[in-house]
Amino acid sequence: MSTYSASWDLLHNIKYYKQEIYRLEETELSQLELSGFLYAGSKNGGPIAFMVDYTKAVKQTSMILSNRIYVFSSSGKLLGEIDTKDCGKVVDIGWDKEDRLICVSLDSIIHIFSMFGDELHSITVSKTSKMTSMVNLCKIWDTGVAILNEAGDILVADLFKKKSPALYKTIPFEKDIYDMDIIPAQFSNSRQPEVLLCSSTGELITCVDFESSVEYAIEPVVKLSLSPSGKILAYFTKNGKLVVTTLKHDQILLQFDTKGSCPTKLVWCGTDSILCYWEKKNLLLMIGPNDTYVQYQYGDTICLVPEIDGIRIISNQTCEFLSRVPDVIESIFEIGSDSPGAMLFEANQCFEQMDSRADKIIRVIKSDLSQAIKDCLIAAISEFDLERQNLLIKAANLGKTYLREFDHGYFAEKIKEIRILNQIRVYLVGIPMTYNEYKKIGIRNLIKKLLNHRNHLLAYEITRYLKLGSDKVLERWACDKIRYSERQADEDENIHDQIMKKIKQTKSKVSYVKIATVARDAGRKKLAIKLIIHDPRSSNQVPLLISMNKIEMALDEAINSRDDDLIYLVLFHLLNELKSLSITEKDLFSKLKNREKAIELLILYWKKNNDEKHLQMLLEGLERHRDIAALNIEKVLESDKIDFKTNTLKRASGKFEQDKNVFYKQMCEQQSKLIMVQHELELKKKRSIDFFGKSVNETISLLLQNRDQKTAYKIKKQFKVSDKRYWWIVISTYAKNRMWENLSLFAESKNSPIGYEPFVRVCLNQLSKKEAARYIPRIKNMKKRVDFYIQLEMFRQASDVAGQLKDDNILKQIQEAKEISKKLKKKQYK
Repeated sequence: MSTYSASWDLLHNIKYYKQEIYRLEETELSQLELSGFLYAGSKNGGPIAFMVDYTKAVKQTSMILSNRIYVFSSSGKLLGEIDTKDCGKVVDIGWDKEDRLICVSLDSIIHIFSMFGDELHSITVSKTSKMTSMVNLCKIWDTGVAILNEAGDILVADLFKKKSPALYKTIPFEKDIYDMDIIPAQFSNSRQPEVLLCSSTGELITCVDFESSVEYAIEPVVKLSLSPSGKILAYFTKNGKLVVTTLKHDQILLQFDTKGSCPTKLVWCGTDSILCYWEKKNLLLMIGPNDTYVQYQYGDTICLVPEIDGIRIISNQTCEFLSRVPDVIESIFEIGSDSPGAMLFEANQCFEQMDSRADKIIRVIKSDLSQAIKDCLIAAISEFDLERQNLLIKAANLGKTYLREFDHGYFAEKIKEIRILNQIRVYLVGIPMTYNEYKKIGIRNLIKKLLNHRNHLLAYEITRYLKLGSDKVLERWACDKIRYSERQADEDENIHDQIMKKIKQTKSKVSYVKIATVARDAGRKKLAIKLIIHDPRSSNQVPLLISMNKIEMALDEAINSRDDDLIYLVLFHLLNELKSLSITEKDLFSKLKNREKAIELLILYWKKNNDEKHLQMLLEGLERHRDIAALNIEKVLESDKIDFKTNTLKRASGKFEQDKNVFYKQMCEQQSKLIMVQHELELKKKRSIDFFGKSVNETISLLLQNRDQKTAYKIKKQFKVSDKRYWWIVISTYAKNRMWENLSLFAESKNSPIGYEPFVRVCLNQLSKKEAARYIPRIKNMKKRVDFYIQLEMFRQASDVAGQLKDDNILKQIQEAKEISKKLKKKQYK
């Protein structure tokens, strides 16, 4: 392994190395002439996009078209092509943190694409500007886009917050701006993106918002580059100097004279060195502290993609990673190193050669063996070379066998991380993420990244491997399958079956409403309906069915859920459509037909809102004659006008007749007749008695109270009141009003059809024992007579009746009642 460390480059006191990740000679990327393209690479091992540089002459072939953007993985695999014909002239491209391609057109419109060429949406920036102007400069970063237009306006658009682009500053026309960079919100003092500009007049301008800006007087600058930490700024001056300074410009950290022209690219390699690349010379210069530098000469054009801990270098032949040598790798592989990790690695080599020195070496480092194992594991994770990685793992595993109390969980965790990183680095996936990047974004963001790359199976396997729960992965797979499947006959049925089969196999708990929404948005309504049916929650089903105009299905589902709020949701949608003339009244009636619960709630809603017009329209349209009649009867009860009451009752009677309800029809006719009779009575009595609104029973009772027995009897005949009912009305009225003489005369008038017990009871209810006793002898049932006499404490009369019955038990009952009565009287006396 001595040759390995021999290839490292020393920059001041820091070692750097290049690791080859992929060979690209036979890939689709090798067909591009890189010198004729603008490019942008996504961070964390993401894809690279290439766009023809309009300022250069590029030979167009079937592969290379001027109006297309080509997206490749780092392994050279073509992921997608984007036709920019409808976008206008694209002036710059870049990537956001979710690996979406950002294209800025000359007319200040931001177009956002997936890496596979699907346009997601666009943002128009120029609307917020003072005037519509063409783009002069722009800068794309993880979460936004900053644009400097020809009017001098700086506009900043956030790609993830739904708000209008912000106008930061207007730059005077006399200042030519050479370059622009961004201080992201997480690094700025203002906690919002700040724009860095370098002008031709030798000023470095930091724009915070519309009003605030800070200017530093320096020599004219042509290139800017902010470090990954957001704390240090590098800039290249017009006279060929590279300067590195703090953001406040209170300390110059580096000043290096390249004695050359402005580089094509100025980028950071981690946080310890900066790279200048001159495309015409194919020269890459890495500059570090104390004027140290390393020079790399290439035979052809290269592309530089900055990462947090190094830089990806892509050419037509290879994809390499240039970075600082990690401390653990340096301690293990440096020539002559005697660190515990290096000795453990050497012990493993001896062990594989069956050399007994392996045991001796391990015993020498026994006290540091735990740290040596950890160093080998971290070195293995940091390595792209699988052979070296495997040797390091074997060394760590050998050391683990000598320790009883080593943390085996730590070992297993690091092996899992190595396996995951190796899987995402394979050619077909093509994501050469470093260990530092993996630690920074975390496993869940890595899963999200894999899903954005449509590597669903790998994401699913990783979640299962780490036991993280694969529901969201399966849900995303289903959504993407719907979005990107070709439209063919019976394809919806096949997709539905595939999705349901996979869900049942994995027993996943996915959001059916989310998948069905994607199907709806993709124009696959039949598929959306098939999917949403599987959702157990009606609250999810109903709104989606409404959005697809499946109103009857939505209404049935809402009714089956027994949720009044859901039913009203559908009903209000129907009413809004009726109001906007999207549907007719006939359509409304057909959708509500035979859905009683919905009709009931709609009637209740219109009643509460006193919307008689719509209520009448609904009932007429549904031919609900009984409900219309009931509505008319309610109007009768609310009105005091005689003519209105009789006419309305006549209409109600007609509706009951249409409903073939003879009983209610007759009731309406009788009520109308009663209203007229009561009106005549009021006129006759000169309105001294209020008959209005009273029932037949109450009307007869009022007449009896006023001693108009003749009219009362006439009404009895007129409304066919039965004799029994009439007698009950008469005796109740006389007793209640203590008209005892009238009651006695009425009892003598003829034999009572209801007997004489009711006479006794109504008198007792009025606490009149004397009057009650008058009617007891007329009761035919002898036992009833005895009971009433006992109740009135008329024990002698009770005994006489009992003697006639010759029943000893009744006599005994009378005697007991008499004794109880005496005892009660004594207590009351005391």
